[in-house]
Amino acid sequence: MNVVMLEQHYSHLQHLETAINAFALSVTIDAAGAVTAVNTQVIAALQPSDGPFTGCPFTALFRPAHPEHWQNLWKTLTEGKPVQEQLCFLINAADTQLWLEAGITPFFSETGAFTHCMLIGIDITERKLTEIKRARNEVYYGQVLENLPLGLQQFSPDGDNMDMNSRQRQIWGKHHAFFTQPDYKWLKDPFYRLNGLAGMFEEARKTGKTIKKEILLSYREKHHENITRLYPVYFEATIFPLTDQQRNMDNIFLILDDITEKKLSELSLQKSERLLDNIIENLPIGYIQFDNFGFIRRINQTQRFFFNSPHPVSRQPFNVMNDELATMFELDKLFVQALEQNKLLRVEKRIDFSQDKRWTTVDREVYLDLTVFPVIEPVDKEMIVVALVNDITDKKLQELEIKKNQEFLQQTGTIGKIGGWELDVDSGQVRWTDQSYHIHDCPVDTRIDLEKALGYYTPEARESIEGLMRQCIETGKPFDAQLTIISSKQQVKRVRSIGQPGYENGRMVRMYGVVQDITEQLEIRDALTRNTELMRLFFDTIDMGYAAMEKSGNLNFLNRKAEKMIGHPVAMGNNIFEEFPRLSGTVFYARLQECIQQQASQSFGIYFPGVDKWYDFLLTPMQDGGISVFMRDITDSRKLQKELRKANEQLSNLNKNLLNQNKQLEDFAHITSHNLRAPIANLKALMQMHNEAAAQQERDLYLGMVHEVIKKIDETLNDLVEVVQIRKDVNVEKEKLLFAERLQKVRDVLLVDIETSNIQITYDFDDEPVIEYPRVYLDSILQNFITNAIRYRSSERTPALHLRSWKENDNIILSVEDNGVGIDMERFGNKLFGFRKTFHKNKDAKGIGLFITKTQVEAMGGNIRAESHPGEGTKFIITFRSE
Repeated sequence: MNVVMLEQHYSHLQHLETAINAFALSVTIDAAGAVTAVNTQVIAALQPSDGPFTGCPFTALFRPAHPEHWQNLWKTLTEGKPVQEQLCFLINAADTQLWLEAGITPFFSETGAFTHCMLIGIDITERKLTEIKRARNEVYYGQVLENLPLGLQQFSPDGDNMDMNSRQRQIWGKHHAFFTQPDYKWLKDPFYRLNGLAGMFEEARKTGKTIKKEILLSYREKHHENITRLYPVYFEATIFPLTDQQRNMDNIFLILDDITEKKLSELSLQKSERLLDNIIENLPIGYIQFDNFGFIRRINQTQRFFFNSPHPVSRQPFNVMNDELATMFELDKLFVQALEQNKLLRVEKRIDFSQDKRWTTVDREVYLDLTVFPVIEPVDKEMIVVALVNDITDKKLQELEIKKNQEFLQQTGTIGKIGGWELDVDSGQVRWTDQSYHIHDCPVDTRIDLEKALGYYTPEARESIEGLMRQCIETGKPFDAQLTIISSKQQVKRVRSIGQPGYENGRMVRMYGVVQDITEQLEIRDALTRNTELMRLFFDTIDMGYAAMEKSGNLNFLNRKAEKMIGHPVAMGNNIFEEFPRLSGTVFYARLQECIQQQASQSFGIYFPGVDKWYDFLLTPMQDGGISVFMRDITDSRKLQKELRKANEQLSNLNKNLLNQNKQLEDFAHITSHNLRAPIANLKALMQMHNEAAAQQERDLYLGMVHEVIKKIDETLNDLVEVVQIRKDVNVEKEKLLFAERLQKVRDVLLVDIETSNIQITYDFDDEPVIEYPRVYLDSILQNFITNAIRYRSSERTPALHLRSWKENDNIILSVEDNGVGIDMERFGNKLFGFRKTFHKNKDAKGIGLFITKTQVEAMGGNIRAESHPGEGTKFIITFRSE
C-alpha cells in the first residue's frame, strides 16, 4: 500500500473516530477485562467519578445489571464472535442505570489469541426506561384488567372479537359461540339484536359516543331438590370506541357489570311499591295524602268513588288550610293538630258536601270516621299527613234510626198501651218496661217477681196464664192469650199477654213477651159490632149497592145488594178488585185514585160487555180515610136510552134526506128551467118559421133543424135523469175496492183512447190502497178523469196522468193530476163543476162529466176541488168521507 493511500485511510479513521466520539461511548477492553482506552462520551457518562479510567476493570466502571449475562457475552467474545444487543450497566455510586445499544467487536493476534475488544454504544437510557415503564404498566394494567370484577372485551370496528378478560370469559361461559365458533358473527345473533346489545354496538360505532344501558343478557339456573328454576341475569352494558392519532376508530370495548342483585332488588322494590300502591288504591276505605302545606298529593279510588271526584286533569286544586268547606267543618284544625302533636288522631265528623261543589259532587250530608296521622316521606324526608276516610253514613243513620225506633217503640207502646216483660226462669225475677207498670197501675221501678206479677190476674185468668207459661217452659211453645187483671187501683182490665221462650246454648233460660191493655179496644169493637149491624140493616133496605173500603181496595163493609151485583158472597178484608175482577181494565182504578188525591166525589158509568151490564158508580171519600162506593144497575135505562137515541138518529137522517131531496128538487127545477128554456124557445121559433115558409124545400130545412133541437133536448133530459138517479140512490151498496184494481179495469175499457192519445198513466196507492165505496161510482169517477185528461191534453207535450191516495184526518184523499191545457180558475173556477159547462173549444166537450163526478162524490158525503193554471195542467182533489 503506498503512502498516499495510507494517509487517506488514516484520515478516514480519524473522521470515523471523531464521529463515534460525537454520539457514542467507546471503550477498549483488553483480554484481562481492563479498560485500555475510553472516549469523551464515556468520561461524561461516568461523571462525577474521577479518572483515570484506564487500567481499571471494565466491570468496576460499568457494573453489569445482569452479571451472568455479561459473563456469557464475554465468553462469546473470546470465542471470536461479535455481540450486538441492548445492555444495562450500573454506574457511579448511586448505581445509576445506563442503557446502551452496544456493539462489541473482538480482536485477535496473528496467532489467534484474543487480545482485546472494542465496545461502541449509543446511550438509549431515557428511551429504554420509558419502554420498561410502559411494559411494566402494560403488565400492571393487564393484570388489573384481567382481574377486574367487570367483564371487559375488545372488538374490532367490524365486531370481531379481539380479546377479553377472565371475568368476561366467565360471563359468556366456556360453551359460548365466542369460543366454539371461530367465525361467529355476534352482531347478527337474534338474541343480541333482541336484547339491544347489538344495537348499542352499532350506535356507538356510528356516533363515536359511549353508550350505556341495562340489558337482560341470559338466564341462570338454580336447583332446589328436584326443581330447577330460571332466573334472569341483568348487566349494565357500556360500549365505547377508541381512536388512533388520526381519529380513526381503532377498537370498540364492551364492559359488562353484573347488576342482577341490584336489578332484582329494584324490581322487588318496584313490585313492593306497586303492591303497596295497589293495596292503598284498593283499600275499602278512603285514603288521602297531603303535603305539609295542606295540598292533596294523592287519593285512592275508594275516595274518588266516594267523592265522585272528576278526572285529576279537570279537578279543582284543594288545600285543606284555605278551603271554605274544610274551614267550615274544622278540617284545617285537625290537619294542624296532627302535624303539631305528631300523633294519630281519630274523630267522627258530620259534613254537608252540598255546601261546596268545586271538588266533589256528593251533594249530601255524610258521616265520616277520620283517622289522621303524620308520616315522614322516606325519599324526600318531608313530613306528610295521611287521612283514612271511612264513610259511616249508613252505620250512623242506622244507629240514629235504631235510637229513633227505640223512642218510637216507647211512644207507640205508650199510645198503644203495650208493655214488655221478661222472666228469668232460674231466679223467677221479672223485668217490666215502664208501660207494663202503667198498665198495672203500679209505680215504676217497683220490684216485681213472678208471684207478684201473677197476683194481678183474676183466679180464672191466673190459672190460664200459669198453664200457658208451664207449657212454654216444658215444650217451648209460645202463647198469645186475652185475660183479665185487676190493677193496683182495683180497676178491671182486659189484657193481651204474649210470651215466647229464650234459649242459650240449647237451654231455656228466659221467657219474654208483651202485655197490651185492650180494654178500650174491646169496648170499641163491641160498639163497632153494634154499629155495623145497624148500618147493615140500613143499607140492606135501599135499592142500591154499597161498599166501604180502604184506599187499597180492601173491603170493610158490603150490603146484600152489592154482593148480588158482584155475584157471590164476599168476606170482609178481601180486595174489591179480586172479588169483582170485572173492574180490572176499566176506569174504576183511575177514578179511585182521583177520588183519593182530590178528596172529591167521582161519578161515572162502566159497561161490562161479558154480561151486557151497565153500572153507575159514585166514589166518595170519608173522614176516616176510607172510600164509600155506591153502585147501581142502570142496564135497563141505558138500553132504553140507546133505543131512543137510535130512533132519534133515524128521524134525523130522514129529515136530512127530506132536506136534501128538497134541495135537489130546487136544483133540478133550476137546471131544467135553465137548460130547457132556450131549446124550447128555439123549437117554437123553428115551428113558426116552418109553418110560415112557402117553399117545401125551406120547410124541409126547418124540419131538419127541429129534429136536431129535439135530439139535444133528449140528451139533456137523459143527463138530468142520470143525475137525479145518482142523488136519489144514496144507499147504493158499498164494497171494499182496490184503487189499483179498479184503475186497471177502467184502463181496459178505455184501451183504444189511451193508446191513440199515447197518455202515460202512473199511480201511487201505497199509503192507502183500499177504499169502501160503490164500485159503479168509483169506476165512473176514474173514467171521467182519464177521458178529461185525454180530451184536454196539450199538444206541446206527451200527455200524462198521475193518481195518488193517502189518509188524512180519518178521510181517504185521492188526487188526480194531469199535464193538459189547464183552466183559468179565476174566470171559470166557480163554474167548473156546473151542468153542461165547457171552457175549451173542444168539439167533444159536453160539460157533463165533472158535474156527474161531483154529484157522485157529494152523494156519498164527500167533496171535490180543483187546482189549475192555464198551460200547466189540472189537479183534482177528492175527499172520501169516512162513516
